[in-house]
Amino acid sequence: MCVRGRTVIETASTLGTVSEILRAAGLLREFHGPEDLAVIGVCQDSRKARPGDLFLAWRGDSVDAHDFISTAAISGAVAAVVEHKVDVEVPQLVVTDGRRAAALVARDVIGSGSRCMFTVGVTGTNGKTTTALLARHLMEQKGPAAAIGTLGVFDDQGVRPGTEGLTTPGPVQVAVFLQQLADGAMEAVVLEASSHALDQHRIDGVVFDVGVFTNLSHDHLDYHRDIAEYFGAKAHLVELIASRGTLVVNGDDPAWSKLDASGRSVRTFAVDNEADVRAESVRMGPNGSDFTLVVDGERREVHLPLLAHFNIENALAAATVGIAYGLSFDEIALRLSTAPPVAGRLEVVATEPFKVLIDFAHTPAALNSVLEALRPLTKGRLIVVFGAGGDRDRIKRGPMAATVARIADVVVLTSDNPRTEDPDQILDDLVKGLNGGVHERVVDRRDAIRFAFATAQAGDTVVLAGKGHETYQVVGDERRPFDERAIVQDCLEELGVA
Repeated sequence: MCVRGRTVIETASTLGTVSEILRAAGLLREFHGPEDLAVIGVCQDSRKARPGDLFLAWRGDSVDAHDFISTAAISGAVAAVVEHKVDVEVPQLVVTDGRRAAALVARDVIGSGSRCMFTVGVTGTNGKTTTALLARHLMEQKGPAAAIGTLGVFDDQGVRPGTEGLTTPGPVQVAVFLQQLADGAMEAVVLEASSHALDQHRIDGVVFDVGVFTNLSHDHLDYHRDIAEYFGAKAHLVELIASRGTLVVNGDDPAWSKLDASGRSVRTFAVDNEADVRAESVRMGPNGSDFTLVVDGERREVHLPLLAHFNIENALAAATVGIAYGLSFDEIALRLSTAPPVAGRLEVVATEPFKVLIDFAHTPAALNSVLEALRPLTKGRLIVVFGAGGDRDRIKRGPMAATVARIADVVVLTSDNPRTEDPDQILDDLVKGLNGGVHERVVDRRDAIRFAFATAQAGDTVVLAGKGHETYQVVGDERRPFDERAIVQDCLEELGVA
């Protein structure tokens, strides 16, 4: 239980209560079991089931959790939420959508943490992580704030160990994190909301006060059939925003013009167009940017210590969240000037004898933004080392390569996370986008970095794109250690220039 304002939130404790939650959501088809059966917890992994747990089952793309209900029961699970009745002697609640049911049940059994905090969701193709961490940084002006996303769970103690991984965790873990943060006296939280998570209803149990829409461009079309379906997944966030909540929308991206706010408040941010929150008189420099922040006609000068034009957009999105949170204009401008760097996002890891940056860019749009930002800041050549993820959207590989070839002086093709694909086949796909352009092909990523450094001279900028914050490389089904920051230092030392 938690209290936010005058609202007291109770959690479910019996199978009957759970059935009512599912019935109210229009998900319950059948109920087989005693209503007074106590439910102590929930689980979606049969190996982690404990006595008193309610097991949450649905058919996934590669695994059908219904096959593991008996295993969960042996470990003590007292009942199961299922998409079809199974021949196992446990009470069962049959639902129409197991994924969505899991999110709602997890929230109401574990706790409604999002209702105890000011909760913000951030979606879009690029910029989610930086926007989320900037918004958290701003909201910390008023009190403890947290963030959940690609880099892990951030609270007032820093990053929680072992929380890195998916941009958006599964429904049970989301509920656990939110309740832990609420119990830890966090007053606000920002969640990154990936299109996969939204499509799979992982965060349907979260009630958002604000939803942020950064930008929309080509990505994940291996999962979504087309850009319209991709947009639809992102737009699902609107349905999770409270009726009195706020949409924060990038006014420079026409893709969001089709969003239906359904009566919710909408605040826009932009650099190039008129908006509620915008940047004027932008000056880019080697240590960040300076601009005039304009909100409802008022102006404040801001120095943002983050490189690139797109980080101004991220900062404007965060500022708009700050306004919704009740921060003053002066507080927002001041906090933006102390924005911390974000791991793996235009992160400078060496400056001599040439500059080396690592960035998570792995889409055509992200690569374009990163390289266009660095081009005018580079006195010498722009050298780019990049690849494409295996077992992922193949359609974007050609456009990624074309983007790099158009902007970079030296193109080095290499492996990203090849997973179960043949690394050479991935590079073949990238080569097609170069249209015969000059390039180097070095399959081993460490060797590719060595090559780039051996080629680089004073005044050059070397960009290692795609891995960003990751400290591993996925080859086959194996996750191998691969910390690009450490590898950069090793390679520089080998060349005798560290």
